[in-house]
Amino acid sequence: MKSRRASSESTSDLVRLFTERSGATAANSSPEEAMAAMLEGACGRVKNQEQRLQRVLKERNVIQIETISGLNCDGTLEPIGTTFAEGFRMRLRKNVPPARIRFSIAHEVCHTFFYELVPEMKFRPHEPDEAEERLCNVGAAALLIPARSLRISVKGLPICLASLERLAEEYYVSPPTMLIRLKSLGLWHCELSNWHRNTGGGFALDGLYGGRKLDWEWQDFSELERAWDCGKPIFGTGFVYMSDSRGTQRYRPVSYNLQRSGAGVTALWGSGIRKPAQDRPLLRLTLHHRQ
Repeated sequence: MKSRRASSESTSDLVRLFTERSGATAANSSPEEAMAAMLEGACGRVKNQEQRLQRVLKERNVIQIETISGLNCDGTLEPIGTTFAEGFRMRLRKNVPPARIRFSIAHEVCHTFFYELVPEMKFRPHEPDEAEERLCNVGAAALLIPARSLRISVKGLPICLASLERLAEEYYVSPPTMLIRLKSLGLWHCELSNWHRNTGGGFALDGLYGGRKLDWEWQDFSELERAWDCGKPIFGTGFVYMSDSRGTQRYRPVSYNLQRSGAGVTALWGSGIRKPAQDRPLLRLTLHHRQ
């Protein structure tokens, strides 16, 4: 019997109903597996990224796409009527990098599955569902990065920021999107984070991709300081921790690759991280887009 792959995040009633109604072949399929199956059904055997996007937009009944200046997010999806058959209008923010536009399109189109399968919850006023948003992130990465070719591309690459950048460039996506896909396929077991440099010194967690955003703190900021000062990739092991509402501290051991980027330090942490045989320029990440 196929064992259930544990979802990396907590679920919700909306995601639970989506999974149950998705028609996934196994009764114990995870939400991630259900979303991947739905997307494969919409894309068929199309491999080209642009063609996959165009096909899925048509298959998912996205009738209008508008670009708008001043939109307060990268993209939105609105039903045109009160049923899935009446279609959807997608709005995208103007003047953003192409990789972000593609991710926004892929993310928003994933929301159409929830409107189709759980209309009693979606076609009425509702608050954003964090579990739905996370699943649409996973689905967007799956739509943009086919699993079969990625498994081939990742073979022999060391787990580090340089490899992440190389893969992101190959598939025309952002490093956070690539990390989400690698993790969802079980190819890497890492998280990508950005630590903002405070004006008075020290660092604060500014973005986390591949896991839940929690208030992690770096136990020893000296390594972040060293990465900030030298501007070169740093590899090592250490701890991050967080405090719960009762003041109890939870520690997590990590191996890491650090690199100064923009106004902070980018950290890839997890298992199996190692220095590549030959150094190459690492990524200059901007991690503030919607993920």
